[in-house]
Amino acid sequence: MPVYTVPKNIQRTAQRAIEYNNSLPIAQRASYEGTGKDRKPGTGMRTARRLSRGKIDLPQAKLMSAWFARHGESEKEAKARQDRTSKAAIAWALWGGNAGRRWVNSIIRREDG
Repeated sequence: MPVYTVPKNIQRTAQRAIEYNNSLPIAQRASYEGTGKDRKPGTGMRTARRLSRGKIDLPQAKLMSAWFARHGESEKEAKARQDRTSKAAIAWALWGGNAGRRWVNSIIRREDG
């Protein structure tokens, strides 16, 4: 299975998003599942950790591409992302931001091509 090296700018975006997200009170964080003491990192946090480590595989790239397709076209979420402190903006950064979207879509085009 192919493994892809994450560009440095995407690694930095993910790392900054992790740090910012973790600096917030739990109720204000993006990408956490559960409630109260049972809260655990969600898919966005797991993705950000993979990105910040610098390697992802094809299934992760496909997951990211699908996430961006689902969330990137939403006018409501696009408007929410304008506030860089919103959960939508933090989640977008956890997934690599605009650069992450372009990068994984180029991987998918190349692999499907």
